[in-house]
Amino acid sequence: MTKHENLNHYYEIHVNHLLSTRLDTDISKDFFEKIVFHGTAYNSLKTIVESFETNTQSAFTLTGSYGTGKSTLAAILTGLFHQDDEIRNAARRLVNDPELLQKIDSVFNISSEKPWLIIKAVGGVTSPVELFYKSILKALQDSNLMEFFEDDLFFLPEQIDSDQQLIEWIDEVFRALDGKIAGSLFILDEMGKLLDHIARNNGDLHLFQELSERINRLSTKQCPFIFLGILHQAFSDYARGMSHHIALEWAKIQGRYIDIAYRISLDESVALVSKTIKKTEHQLPEAITTLNTAFINEVAQSIKSRLTENSPKLRSYLFDALPLHPLTTVLLGIIAKSSFSQNERSIFSFLLSVEPYSFRKFLESDAKLTSTYTIIDLWDYLSHNLQHQILSSKEGHSWAIVEEALTLLSKQLSKTQIESPERVELYFNIVKAIAMMNIFGKPLGIYPTEALIAHSLSTSSKNLDILSECLLHLQNWGVITYWHRTVSYEVVETSELNIQQLVQEKLETLSNQQNYFEHIAYKGNSVLAKRHYHEKGVMRWMEQHLVSDLAGLQRLIASSDFNKTKAFAHFVLITDQSLNSTKLIEISNQYSRLVIAKLDKMNEILSWSKEIFALNEIFRELPKLMMDTVAKKEYEQRLTYAYQQVDELFRQSFESVDWYFRGEKLVSNSLSMIVSKLADEIFDACPTIFNELVVRHDVSSSAASGRKKLMEKMLENADQENLGIDKFPPEKAIYLSCIKQLGLHQYHEETDTWVFDFPKLNNTTEVGNKNLEHVSKLFERGYQVFTDHKSLVPLTELYKVWSDSPFGIPQGLLPIFALTLLLAKETSLAFYDKDVTQEFKFISDIDEEYINKLVKRPHEVAVKYIKEPAEKNRFINLLANSIKYIFEKNIEATPLSVARFLVSYTVKQPSWVKFSKDTEFFDEKVQQLRAFLVKADDPYKLLFEDLYDALEVATRNDDLILADLSNFLGSFMAAKPDLLKKFEAKLYKELGDITPEIIEEANAVSKFAADWKMKKFAEHLSRSSNDSTFWLTNIITLLGQIPEKDWTDDSLKKAFEALPGYVQRFKQLSFFAKNADKSEETSSNKRSLAVIVNTEQGFEEYNRDVIVDPNMENKLNTLQKELFKQVDGTDLSDDAKAMVLYALLKEYLHPIGEDK
Repeated sequence: MTKHENLNHYYEIHVNHLLSTRLDTDISKDFFEKIVFHGTAYNSLKTIVESFETNTQSAFTLTGSYGTGKSTLAAILTGLFHQDDEIRNAARRLVNDPELLQKIDSVFNISSEKPWLIIKAVGGVTSPVELFYKSILKALQDSNLMEFFEDDLFFLPEQIDSDQQLIEWIDEVFRALDGKIAGSLFILDEMGKLLDHIARNNGDLHLFQELSERINRLSTKQCPFIFLGILHQAFSDYARGMSHHIALEWAKIQGRYIDIAYRISLDESVALVSKTIKKTEHQLPEAITTLNTAFINEVAQSIKSRLTENSPKLRSYLFDALPLHPLTTVLLGIIAKSSFSQNERSIFSFLLSVEPYSFRKFLESDAKLTSTYTIIDLWDYLSHNLQHQILSSKEGHSWAIVEEALTLLSKQLSKTQIESPERVELYFNIVKAIAMMNIFGKPLGIYPTEALIAHSLSTSSKNLDILSECLLHLQNWGVITYWHRTVSYEVVETSELNIQQLVQEKLETLSNQQNYFEHIAYKGNSVLAKRHYHEKGVMRWMEQHLVSDLAGLQRLIASSDFNKTKAFAHFVLITDQSLNSTKLIEISNQYSRLVIAKLDKMNEILSWSKEIFALNEIFRELPKLMMDTVAKKEYEQRLTYAYQQVDELFRQSFESVDWYFRGEKLVSNSLSMIVSKLADEIFDACPTIFNELVVRHDVSSSAASGRKKLMEKMLENADQENLGIDKFPPEKAIYLSCIKQLGLHQYHEETDTWVFDFPKLNNTTEVGNKNLEHVSKLFERGYQVFTDHKSLVPLTELYKVWSDSPFGIPQGLLPIFALTLLLAKETSLAFYDKDVTQEFKFISDIDEEYINKLVKRPHEVAVKYIKEPAEKNRFINLLANSIKYIFEKNIEATPLSVARFLVSYTVKQPSWVKFSKDTEFFDEKVQQLRAFLVKADDPYKLLFEDLYDALEVATRNDDLILADLSNFLGSFMAAKPDLLKKFEAKLYKELGDITPEIIEEANAVSKFAADWKMKKFAEHLSRSSNDSTFWLTNIITLLGQIPEKDWTDDSLKKAFEALPGYVQRFKQLSFFAKNADKSEETSSNKRSLAVIVNTEQGFEEYNRDVIVDPNMENKLNTLQKELFKQVDGTDLSDDAKAMVLYALLKEYLHPIGEDK
């Protein structure tokens, strides 16, 4: 194919019909050269002419659906009566019917001698009285007729207040023009909007009743007065929602007008399409033309519907419409009349569309000259571009069934593993062709027979010879079924639920008086402050709300969602028609964060809201809906489309009203500009901060991780440049943009360190300094939150000030700025954290837990501003000097530094040191001071109330105070050494000096003692040394049975009391150890016996090494039993018996020191 053989080389779309006509702007000579005058327009125009000719009927209404061309007919009528000869001749050429033109000339006097007064009005939000008055005045001016009224002082009243006054004024004007004009034509386009206006107010249609009567009275054969009102539906349909009586009255009033039904026929739709597609100057090859003619004849023969039987010109139209496939041309007319379409306007929208799969895209492709745009192509176009609208229409159920069938076909083809892409495509195309004829062809009697299916497939399909086989497979797979009656196929219905039918039934049960918008939980879109964001780096937005009245406004303001939102302000549309601009200004002054407006019309929003409510009710009542794949998809698509319509209507409503904010009317081209303007005004002190990670209200998990790492670095490396962060992780990006560039981390030359501080105005640019001023103001105001309060200030108070006007700092940035402020003013602030009792407790330093709460629970952390009064500096210096003297540590002489050191030093002490009541180690003064430090949760109170009073600073000299401080701190340092000395002295008293012999005995006892406590005692004793006190600590821990860190007065007392007993037991075991036979060949029958008795003379010790012959074992056992029987048989006590046995035993043992 050469470059000249594309279809768009031979065909073009002739824009011979506008998508819509605007009467007050579109009338021109060129206009009439772009439109089509079809049969319906002809018949309607003829009706107007003949009605006036026969009975001078002059009031007409033209009723038809959207997009049928009603306004175009009104424009043609206007052109025929136009004063401009070129426009009038262009309109006559368009009509191009000599008989009708002759009748127009005979009935209406059209000449250049006397002009026609042409009044053009387009209904809108204004009242009918105001619209008619202004439209007539404009018509008089345009026709140069105002000169006839120059001398009439009463011609132009200052205002017309009533319907009757308007009618009388019209009567006066047109009687005054009698003989000066050839006639009058009053075209009222969008008349339905005026009827809506009346329906929303008092419902009195008296004006149009009087208008029709007065016009018929004024209209004469010599000077006609033709009125034409253009409607989408009957008068009574606009009265829905009002009483039945009023609806009947409206219907009667319409009877005073001759109503012309304006509905284009299918034959006319086909003709319109054929006239829109034109051939270029390039001629198609003769062979192609011959093929096309034959193709048209074959398809027309195959259709065999009432269209082909009643339209003799059909084949000619179909040929002229090429390269649209004949079936496509025919079905376009049906589709144009469908519920999701707009009649002929949709036809031309399709032909002009450049969307995917459109006809124009087809012309621009490399299709063959014999190719046509088939109904399969049309299916793809509708599916990709209009599916939402279709699924929400009455055709939606059928469409959803086909979509499900295509899904099932895809799964089936995957199972059969057909390798040929052409064969797979053929199956899908067959189903699409059948579906298009099923859904749109039936009204004309077009059924998908095998012949029509074959014709509907692309000429490039190579498998037409296997069409019958494919159809059989599709039947076997349950995708399609065959109907013998019509000899055609149909896509199998796989759904039990018809959503369209269910919705229609539900809508009929719902009240027309109910405002269902309030029951669908609709949330308007947020409007972003785009310019403000680009300039400031902070994303802000306003939310949209619609309420019916002031009571609805109060409910909105009281709702939890409204109060929890992060939007900084709200657009609120009120539909209460009683509101005027004065009341709107009053409301906007009352609510400083609301932007208020009144909406005059919301019928369409209410209509779609009613459908959404019906869909939600169906979902609630039919759980099986979710199990029906087709119905579920149809339901979801329909619900989505309904919400989309509400979204669009919302957008239009919010952009077409006058907004009021704080008593002023806002002037702007878009809502986004209004939001940016208000954001600038409300948050005028917000610094410019560009960082996508944390300059937002809700941060991502990765950004939160980077923020946490940054805050940890702020604690750890505050004195290092860039906080010691290497390379470029997320936390460094946050640091640079949110801290360093704002002058909050500075280098101090005198200390050669980096510190957190308020910014200094040293930027080289005016813009930079201005931003630093904002940062400085932000932090000064934050610091003021602390300095203005004497009590604790939770961090939520700081967050509240910073997040509100005039700063508006986002939530994600607040913890970083808060920590920066705390570190910058660390010497003047005390930090508090809630403990498990939910009470605030002082902490000496900010830690990781404090940082976590800054982010997640700022209400659980607080700070307190610590004043530094001059009269108490002496005390602070005394404390600092005392610490320096005792610990050789330089600390800053500030209340916080001193308090932190003392508290930190105290709480790190062992438990006994912190809580002992033993005055031997801690006198009462020390115990008093220690108690203040242990319980301290407020450094200011600790220093300048508790310690200040306890040390009697106000009445004592420095030496006495220093002595008490030294005694106090020294007691902590000396407590343990003194305790160990005391314990060691008691041990020496009980045991005597610890000689090498005792250490040797201790080693022996630690090996054979059966009691583990005695083994440990002997073991610790064996490690006694002058170089360490660990052995003493271990003995105290053993005897007190508590680890050193948990020592108490009670556990120490227990250790001291237990020591004598352990020493005596040690002595006893040592005796056995040193008197046992040390022979390595000790026989198994050798034993060592020993007895120790406490007498008046002291301890008596006896022992004897004995050897017992194993052969005498029986005799010994017998003697033992006899002796036990004799002793036990006496009436002596056990103690007396023991003394007898002891006395006997002594006789056979040797006293210690004697030879054995």
